[in-house]
Amino acid sequence: MISSFDIVNLQNLLKDFYTAVGIRISVFDDKFRLVTEYPAKPPAFCANIRSNANGLNACRQCDIDAFNRAKKLREPHIYTCHAGLTEAITPIQLGGGVLGYAILAHMLPGEDRQERIEKACLKAKSYGVEESQSMNALSFIESKSNEQINAAVRILDAIASYVQIKNLAKWKSDTVANDIEEYIVANLGNKITSEILCKKFHCSRTVLYHISVQSFGMSINRYINFRRTEYAKTLLTEGKSIAEVAEIVGFRDYSYFCRVFRREAGVTPATFVKNNC
Repeated sequence: MISSFDIVNLQNLLKDFYTAVGIRISVFDDKFRLVTEYPAKPPAFCANIRSNANGLNACRQCDIDAFNRAKKLREPHIYTCHAGLTEAITPIQLGGGVLGYAILAHMLPGEDRQERIEKACLKAKSYGVEESQSMNALSFIESKSNEQINAAVRILDAIASYVQIKNLAKWKSDTVANDIEEYIVANLGNKITSEILCKKFHCSRTVLYHISVQSFGMSINRYINFRRTEYAKTLLTEGKSIAEVAEIVGFRDYSYFCRVFRREAGVTPATFVKNNC
């Protein structure tokens, strides 16, 4: 699925969070693409690492791993990034689906600050960043106690809920509906169920139902049968037998195909052939 964000109001929210908590926050969409962040400029330590191609790739992979964990866990969690800094992530959820992610980034716990700095400098050195340069950059990152970090993560989770409540993020239903329709049309002869579609488009059955009713005017199962019936009509007018058509449009049970066809078309397949062929 594809998510959409109210970037202007979201930026204001992130600015307020930073003003209150003093921790940088970034928001990504369901495709792992950056939506916005505040402050916009990353700390010098991270900028130095990202100036190296390997460092940039490692940062991106670290984020992807965090996205996938958050999507699986469906709750916030704290982790250590590849460069040795503390980060936290929470999924932004709507209707059972994950439409984005919020990350608290670039934190240094005060309890073991010096040890973490030494490890971070070693990691940065592997990306070609001089130790003195890293030490200087890290000196500008304020320490946060574990208690402060945990409190910030709870607030982060609350922000994710606020984003949903205030409609700062939503699904692009029209785009998703087009993708679902294209998939159904391309797979009329194969097994298509709500479960398959939910897995394919990373959404819950509730979201799928909402999109189907809003875009197709009926439940998703009814729409699948409607499209199969329309396709069956075309095949029948081309001279194919009813049994052959039932197989082509995805029905292995001939009797069930006839019942569905009659419910959708208002006549039996045999009557349709008699009237139209």
